[in-house]
Amino acid sequence: MITRRDEGFRRRPDTPRKVRNGIRLRRKEEEVDFAWPAGPWLSRVLRDVDETSREEGLDFARKGQTVVLDIEPGRIVAEVQDVEARPHVVRIEFAAIGREDWKRVVDSMAREARYAAKLVSGEISPEIAEPFAAAGIALLPEDEEITIHTAGGRAGARHLATVAYLVAERMEQDPLLVLTLRGLFGPRFLERLQEARLLATSGVSRAHPVPQVASGIRDAENQQAEGLDAFWTPGSGLDAFRRDRHGDYLPHALLRRLGTAPLEGRFPLVGLLASIYDDVSNAARSRIEALDDASVTASPTPPPAED
Repeated sequence: MITRRDEGFRRRPDTPRKVRNGIRLRRKEEEVDFAWPAGPWLSRVLRDVDETSREEGLDFARKGQTVVLDIEPGRIVAEVQDVEARPHVVRIEFAAIGREDWKRVVDSMAREARYAAKLVSGEISPEIAEPFAAAGIALLPEDEEITIHTAGGRAGARHLATVAYLVAERMEQDPLLVLTLRGLFGPRFLERLQEARLLATSGVSRAHPVPQVASGIRDAENQQAEGLDAFWTPGSGLDAFRRDRHGDYLPHALLRRLGTAPLEGRFPLVGLLASIYDDVSNAARSRIEALDDASVTASPTPPPAED
């Protein structure tokens, strides 16, 4: 049906319907090349797509023909608008890496500082795939680990290409996305790696000493299922815990090591965290002093010495 706004204009039947506020590819150059891992990932997803369909998909991506683009652990779900009235659904699923395999990779990477340093800084180079390969796992999915659901024929191929180009561009900006598509949310992987790194370096020189109560963390990993009923009950060692306040430490040592936060905001994130750390430290110091004063007040007065 042609409305008054469309008078004198009729869309060609082979022209895709225009999408308002569609998801667009930001790149403007004719040749689209992506760095690792986005480039190799794109090649694997589009392995069966012919060159013509790739060009059509790239054109769709630039015009913003994608209505929905959801990227979740292990899968991508999108809707691409073509000539039909309803958009076409595109689903790309990837075989997820198992929990035990993730643990093996994290433990392997935690033994070397370079992996955590690169990931924290947002850098992912091909060497990141080495621990996966050593564990017999492909970081980039193999052909048999990729399942694609689209409409058939040329239309389905260009829809797949449209979505793949959009995801590849996001992956180049956020390389941790390659981990998300293998089944573990990228930031969560980074958290697990940092936790494992902390355990792996226990006993090594650091900005602050490790409390004595943390020395049994490794043994506790194998006993997680034990003692759950008494988890919130303080143990007998609490009474013997000593507050060691000797020594002066460099203020905000952790924040200094992490450097400038990559997040943009109204206020610098590092500065806000430093203020919070100072407030917590001051509150804890006041609490400790109050407890010390209370213990002194409660101490019995010694009896007078006998002549």
